[in-house]
Amino acid sequence: MSAADGDFAARYGRWAVVAGSSEGLGAAFADEAAARGLDVVLVARRQGALEETAARIRAERGVEARTVVADLADPDAPARVFAATDDLEVGLFIYNAAASAQGPFVEVELGPLLTNIAVNVTAPTVLTHTYGRRMKERGRGGIALVSSMAALQGTKVFAAYAAAKSYELILGEGLWDELRDHGVDAVGYVVGATATPTMLATRGLDADAPAEQTRMDAGDGRPIDPRTPQAVARALYDVLGTGPRGYSHPDDQRHAEHGATLPRGDVVSAMGKITSQFWE
Repeated sequence: MSAADGDFAARYGRWAVVAGSSEGLGAAFADEAAARGLDVVLVARRQGALEETAARIRAERGVEARTVVADLADPDAPARVFAATDDLEVGLFIYNAAASAQGPFVEVELGPLLTNIAVNVTAPTVLTHTYGRRMKERGRGGIALVSSMAALQGTKVFAAYAAAKSYELILGEGLWDELRDHGVDAVGYVVGATATPTMLATRGLDADAPAEQTRMDAGDGRPIDPRTPQAVARALYDVLGTGPRGYSHPDDQRHAEHGATLPRGDVVSAMGKITSQFWE
């Protein structure tokens, strides 16, 4: 059953938990859940930004919005999230948190590489294990593990990040098959270039930068115009419940499927040309 069919809250449950939701894409995921009638729990490490986003969602959407301040690199963070949501029926869990160890792999310090594993692998494993078990027992729910086009091949400058995000993608696909007969929709959600605050800051840009400045080179002369967080968030709700893997835009899916037909070295090199733009 597609997430667009019927009443969303009745299909999944009253509450959505969105990890990594203080701003940008995570905030947009939470806002879109609220627009569909769900109350939301926002999880992130920056309290000020988190509270500001929650207040805006309450005011604009008329739903409840709780906040959980937690650094998901901390081994104790999942326990804090569970403690804050034990009284709730969590019908939708979206893991959007991410940590990126940017730079040539052998030149990056070990600490950021291990943080990348903690945030992109360990934390989503722990959180999804508990929420997924509860959803299976209830016979309804939805899980979205947010991945990246970088996860579809080895990725220069973001090698460890891409490897970790591939874990989330494949985990989401496996859960789709395991849980679909128990009323739970799961998806590995592949996100292409998105104009998030983090991405813009990485390129030395701000939120008001014109499109010609945010545009990127696809590596073959084609331009890539990053999409807004709101557009990417809306697309998730269109693909949730439709299959094991979803893409934030049809162009990303076409690019991925075409890449699967090419020699692997060509695909990795092409992605490297894109990601090198972040390290020039």
